Amino acid sequence: MPRGYLGGWSGDTGLDIAGDHLEVFALAAGTLDYSEWGHTRWTTGKDTAFSVRLALDEPIPWGEHGEHRITHVYYTHLSKVDTLQAEASETKKHVATGERIGISGIGNGTPHLHLGLLLDNQVEQDSWTYILREQDVRKVLGSYKNGTRLP
Repeated sequence: MPRGYLGGWSGDTGLDIAGDHLEVFALAAGTLDYSEWGHTRWTTGKDTAFSVRLALDEPIPWGEHGEHRITHVYYTHLSKVDTLQAEASETKKHVATGERIGISGIGNGTPHLHLGLLLDNQVEQDSWTYILREQDVRKVLGSYKNGTRLP
């Protein structure tokens, strides 16, 4: 999300990137699991609730000994998605690294994008074991500190 500012809360289920309706691009190549409205708790008022989950073409080793794999990236609080694709869709779109996937929006009343990383093909987010926390997402992306503005 170029020109966004890194923020976030320690222990959160991902990293928040502040910005008001900025372009959002795929971190890596993969296939869309979904790109649709929903998949977030913030769906009322001014909140924009489009979400995207991307299954990575090449999982990223994770853990002290590489015992896990980052297999999915999810983006939420989008105001718009470039491809509308239901989770139940039989046809799944492939996206390239750096391909635009949407526009950031508002979650919990604040303009930002929530970016999360999921492990080992466990995508239901019903176990903390398979969701990287905010501080670990930072490590994967380069240890950016709060307030850092992305190029």
